[in-house]
Amino acid sequence: MGVEIKFSGNGVGVELHAFGVVHGREIIEANIEIYHPKHLRKQKYKIIDKSKCTEYNVSAKDIEFIAELDKEASLLNPRLLIAIIESKSLQFSLTGLWQAYVEGCGFNTKSFRDRHSALDWIAENLKSKKIITRPALKYNWLVK
Repeated sequence: MGVEIKFSGNGVGVELHAFGVVHGREIIEANIEIYHPKHLRKQKYKIIDKSKCTEYNVSAKDIEFIAELDKEASLLNPRLLIAIIESKSLQFSLTGLWQAYVEGCGFNTKSFRDRHSALDWIAENLKSKKIITRPALKYNWLVK
């Protein structure tokens, strides 16, 4: 069915929502848009939400290409936080393979079973790195 991209906080955050049946080409095209320099420079976090994904038709070659896009993006923005919310039915699908490919590029990545845990992790990391220092750090600007 597809992929949807949502930018929030004046581009500080980006969410990639995968739902239904998702194909590698859709993920690749979404990442190309997300990593456009006009967006990438502002980004502090990225959420990849696969919680509503029922089928993930993404090959190992697609994952390798996505990881190459990520590595290139890390040259411009190496401190990006990436939270992956996994599908309950797919259980961490190819996330481990992708994480192995991007290891060492500077991105801080972590997988989660639910949105709440992912948001907590992002908020805590942004707060500890003093990337965003404002009292409303806990959720109201992260949630849609």
